[in-house]
Amino acid sequence: MKNLIHDIDKVIVKVEITGKNILRGILIDSSSELVVLFNGKEYFYIPYRHIHEIKIDYFNEDGLKIPSIDTQHKLFNGINEEMTFEKVLTNSIGTYLEVHVLNNQPLHGYISNILKDYIVFQSPIYKKLLVSMKHIKTIIPYNNNLKPYQLSDNEFFIEECNENFQDTFEAQIGNLRNKLTVLNVSEKNNFTGVITDVNGSIIEFRSAKDNFYYNIQHIKTIHTS
Repeated sequence: MKNLIHDIDKVIVKVEITGKNILRGILIDSSSELVVLFNGKEYFYIPYRHIHEIKIDYFNEDGLKIPSIDTQHKLFNGINEEMTFEKVLTNSIGTYLEVHVLNNQPLHGYISNILKDYIVFQSPIYKKLLVSMKHIKTIIPYNNNLKPYQLSDNEFFIEECNENFQDTFEAQIGNLRNKLTVLNVSEKNNFTGVITDVNGSIIEFRSAKDNFYYNIQHIKTIHTS
């Protein structure tokens, strides 16, 4: 199938993504699963599921200049192979990243494990987070592998995570029964409490005062103490 977006590679565009956020930059690369946008400083890897609209920016309000040579992006430089979301995630393991999942603020840290439909994300603020892949809006690698918040090696370093994780997000959630958990950290509608039961795509959740039921499909991140 023809990739229509490939026809506007190396063109300055505006991209509207989920949450009505507008990103501006040069469309560096595209595939059937995602596009790569370069804003003059950073690369944005954006899955199609979160792209609502792409428009050519004829006015170039940010004054971007198209590079005279092809700019090589950090997380995928494959030749004669399809750029996939899985390959980008795999290539990013151990690289410091800014990942946009939540509406209020991005996550900063690195990916330590990749499972079937979620990742394990190590954050200097939240430590270990489980992040649903389908809710990842953008991935932005740090320039020169700088550390989040300019932390030193002693304050934040990459360490191997040897925990055994379930293959799917839903199965892993089932392993978190009776553990103190935060769902969708740093988002307005976040929930702190205990997962008491899991049945299909629904969890039973006990907060400090109430019991309620929540759809797993709307869980973006999970943090356990």
